Amino acid sequence: MNPLENLRMAFESLWANKLRSFLALLGIVIGVFSVTAMVSLGQMATAGITQDLEAIAGRSIFVQPNFNEGHDFSTAPIREEDLRSLEGLPAVVIPQLFGNLQYEARPGERRSIQLQGTPGDLPRLDPTFKIARGRYFTEAEARGGLAVAVLSDRAAKDLFPGREAVGQVVRLFYPGGGRLELTVVGVLAPPAGIFGGLGAAATVYAPIPLVWNTSPTARRGEYAFLVLSLKKEADAAQVKRQVERIFEARHGKGRYQITSTESFQDTLRSITRILQVLLGGIAGLSLLVGGIGIMNIMLVSVTERTREIGLRKALGATSSQIRQQFLIEAVVLTLLGGVLGVALAAGLLLLVTLAVPFFVYILSPITVLLALAVSALVGLFFGVWPAARAAALNPIEALRYE
Repeated sequence: MNPLENLRMAFESLWANKLRSFLALLGIVIGVFSVTAMVSLGQMATAGITQDLEAIAGRSIFVQPNFNEGHDFSTAPIREEDLRSLEGLPAVVIPQLFGNLQYEARPGERRSIQLQGTPGDLPRLDPTFKIARGRYFTEAEARGGLAVAVLSDRAAKDLFPGREAVGQVVRLFYPGGGRLELTVVGVLAPPAGIFGGLGAAATVYAPIPLVWNTSPTARRGEYAFLVLSLKKEADAAQVKRQVERIFEARHGKGRYQITSTESFQDTLRSITRILQVLLGGIAGLSLLVGGIGIMNIMLVSVTERTREIGLRKALGATSSQIRQQFLIEAVVLTLLGGVLGVALAAGLLLLVTLAVPFFVYILSPITVLLALAVSALVGLFFGVWPAARAAALNPIEALRYE
């Protein structure tokens, strides 16, 4: 009897016991569905988080005083000569200043707001900054220290609730005294995605020379923070090492902290990879249970078909042919369950993508092939004992079986 004939008989046997086959199939379907869905959801989460993180921070390297070592903006400032030492790197160098000011929400009530000094035309230097209304102040306006400002979306809502912010005048107050009046020329687009909250602070962006001229603490020629927006061809890890070497050579070790968005992404990938393995392992238990169900069904099938097995052996079927038939039945059952499980997982992933905007639909062909291969191996593994038991039956005793 050839394998095709065994395959036909396997389908006939499974179809003849539809309810029993369906119940055995259900365990495999649930197992493959769980494993495929959990692994793919982990991949989707990783891709979505990485995409959102790049939208917020881009591919960037950050330089700031090493607060962990007791340094701050006064003991470890970034100077003009530091900027010039980075000019040969494949990155756009963007110096920045920070300050905490106040605004008058209503007469007699002041609230905190962040003032950030930046170069002009920042969206051209750093594509993660996007203008929603108006414009960003120009390089000429920045160099001249003009009293112009761009507001974050949150700042626009806080300073001018229910009104258009562009064209308005912002009045800010330094904690130690002094007032700063700025004309609003633009409003930034609100950050999107799950990391939107990281960029949702109320911030007023103003030219760096203006901050030097008006702040009681900022010193001309010194910066608090440095962003290196990497070019497309740049290797983030290599550029980070070069920046570390430059700052260590100029200032010694430990004064500055240098980080990159790539390191954040690597950490997130490691976390999601661990979660994928844990969730996949837990889901794999249901596949194990489904395999045990297949073995039980096949053992019952062997018992019920004892006379049939004896008759086939009496007609010349060999033990290997009998074994092959029952193994084919087990593998067919688990493969069918695997296909249905993958199809259900694909449907669930599509629904998740529609419901959660930051998720990117991912159903890797490797995941699908692995799920189907594992389901087939489960059928093979758990079908061996029933198949061996069927093949070992004595034909005479099998014919006498009632």
